[in-house]
Amino acid sequence: MFKHVLFVLFFLPVLCFAQDNDLQPIHTDEYGAGITVAMSGFGLGGFYRVALPGFFYLGANLDFYMMRDEKEFSYYDPYYGVAIEANKFNRLFFIPFSVELKRRLFHNMIEENFRPYLIALTGVTFGMNFPRDNNFQFQLLPPEEQKKYPRDDEYRFTFNFALGFGIDFSTQKELFISIRPQYRFTYFPKSIAGKNNHSSFEIRLEIARRKL
Repeated sequence: MFKHVLFVLFFLPVLCFAQDNDLQPIHTDEYGAGITVAMSGFGLGGFYRVALPGFFYLGANLDFYMMRDEKEFSYYDPYYGVAIEANKFNRLFFIPFSVELKRRLFHNMIEENFRPYLIALTGVTFGMNFPRDNNFQFQLLPPEEQKKYPRDDEYRFTFNFALGFGIDFSTQKELFISIRPQYRFTYFPKSIAGKNNHSSFEIRLEIARRKL
């Protein structure tokens, strides 16, 4: 998955610079949808940003993440001809709501269809965990490992904070694609799915539109 994302990151500029290079800087509201690939999960969501003076944007976004267990993996059993999931004890979901501040960089120096930016996000995260009825594999764990995994449903709130650097690519004035790596800090005072710290490196792809 990360290889495909990096391919898009390097391939899109070729398409963008083949477009009209006479575009002037445009600074308007933005909205769209986002796909996030994290180290241990996958997220979908949407955002809206309001244009502020100085090529700043103030926005908000809401995402829904489906997370994997830290030691979860899958393998194929040739005897029974089925795929088996091992070390999968939780059904963990995160719903982060964040306020974001985006700053476009080099707006008077770089072509309009290639727009680097910095972004900072902060907000709250609602976590839900519904442990799986996986008693057979659970009993195979050492006693000290069993203590890490909850057996009852969990609901937690915490704050999150993220920093990222990205690039908006345009092939026309209204529509654009954005890609950025970012790091999200997420720490729960009370553990969920067996741990407190769920911070993670992420790569986010956005498909968006500018209001003209």
